[in-house]
Amino acid sequence: MRTLFSKKFVFSRKGIRLRHVFFIGTIMERQAEAFYRRFAEKAQDDDMRELYRELAEEEVQHYQLINGQLSRWKSLPIDKRDLEAMDADGKLRQMFLSPPDTNATRKEIIDYAMDQEAKMVAFYESFEKEFNDFWKSAKLQALVTEEKTHIRKLSDMLAG
Repeated sequence: MRTLFSKKFVFSRKGIRLRHVFFIGTIMERQAEAFYRRFAEKAQDDDMRELYRELAEEEVQHYQLINGQLSRWKSLPIDKRDLEAMDADGKLRQMFLSPPDTNATRKEIIDYAMDQEAKMVAFYESFEKEFNDFWKSAKLQALVTEEKTHIRKLSDMLAG
């Protein structure tokens, strides 16, 4: 698997809760869905159009999974310091928002998407070990596995 982005996210505040990770996750998943839908509409190639639609639907499923878990927990306000500790420069909340323009090549679009997916993997992986509870780390690992599947699909499309 080729990865254009390899960074561990470092957070400076102890006591990060899974709900905080999931909150940012919902933002990232919605942005990913919008990106894939936008490019599905523009794709000239039928295979690319189908791949983008499939990935958009999978992002919806990720959002629903995360949001479903969040909705089962007591609602707590998200402290701005918690978000800053996880995403100080706001780059995670800006994922998928600066895609290549409409004149970009197929390779440029796929490379961009793979890079964004790799950022999502790095984000979720960064918090896996933070949680000692098996069920918490297992939920994050499931998201990591899903995002890695997206990278493989994109890589296969690039190779094909």
